[in-house]
Amino acid sequence: MPQTNNQRTEIYELQTMLRLLSQTDPLLPIINPDGIFGPETERAVLAFQTGAGLAPTGIVDFGTWTAITNAYQNALRLTRRGLALFPFPGGDYKVERGEESDLVYIIQIMLSSIDVAYDIFDDIDISGIYDEKTEAAIRIFQRINRLAETGIVDSTTWDRLALDHNRFALNPIYTG
Repeated sequence: MPQTNNQRTEIYELQTMLRLLSQTDPLLPIINPDGIFGPETERAVLAFQTGAGLAPTGIVDFGTWTAITNAYQNALRLTRRGLALFPFPGGDYKVERGEESDLVYIIQIMLSSIDVAYDIFDDIDISGIYDEKTEAAIRIFQRINRLAETGIVDSTTWDRLALDHNRFALNPIYTG
């Protein structure tokens, strides 16, 4: 019997939830949402039911749907990244030696976090003061990234710092 658009939408929603759940539960197979309740979806439902202590029928009744949506909400909290923060003022703003601000704290934290990959910066003091060591580390960072070696953090240097921070800081390849 052909599926209605509503059924396909509901199945797609189910598959989307099961896919996210597979990121937090290694016993669940990874499925690709397509809106069709086929053998892959049935295997994922059976695996979920077994793991959740439900009768493994492969049928998504009210109890299974409720359990999946509750587990999905919990998985969202575990896998969701926080909201992005945009602390750099942008435009022509420049951070240079002598500045004392929260922005300098963030620059120093980013330098320290990406040093897990670069391993060339002297120990950066996270003080909020743009001192000589911070400026030297920025110059090295700029040289490595083929940016103008000014020792000043402009929007271009900031963007590259943020990119490397996001790439290296929480990456288990670098952090263990």
